[in-house]
Amino acid sequence: MGFLEGLILSFAAGWINSYLYRKYLRKHNKDWIVFLALIFLSILWMIDSLIYFDIINMTWLNFLSWVNLPSIGHGKYFLWNSFLIFGVDFQINHQPGMEVIAGFLLISYLFWYYFGSKLGKVIHGYKTYQQGHYLIFRPVKKFIKEREENLNQLKQ
Repeated sequence: MGFLEGLILSFAAGWINSYLYRKYLRKHNKDWIVFLALIFLSILWMIDSLIYFDIINMTWLNFLSWVNLPSIGHGKYFLWNSFLIFGVDFQINHQPGMEVIAGFLLISYLFWYYFGSKLGKVIHGYKTYQQGHYLIFRPVKKFIKEREENLNQLKQ
């Protein structure tokens, strides 16, 4: 995956993590959201770093007719040209000084994850008893039934 795909994945993982946290994990342990974020971001950073430094060889993608990775610097070319697998090649070649930009992009995964998590909490609700803004798309009868079940659980 390229840098842009990593940003999109970070945002989506933050969104999904906020839903899982509100729906399932908050009842058991409040620290799960941080734990899942650390695991996901560590794995993503590790994979992207290994690809960037050519430890993971990405030239195996050359079997696809629309992918043409160079023999030297193929990991950097792969990361800078996001969506290469989907047939979109921006033809960005690595130049001196791009390591700084790559570092900022890797660090920005954390902020995109956080942004996805916060936006997900707005949609799904911050607490287990909150329904969030996605409630507009749900049937009212189902909402009333779930609200009564949640109130009964809180009373017990």
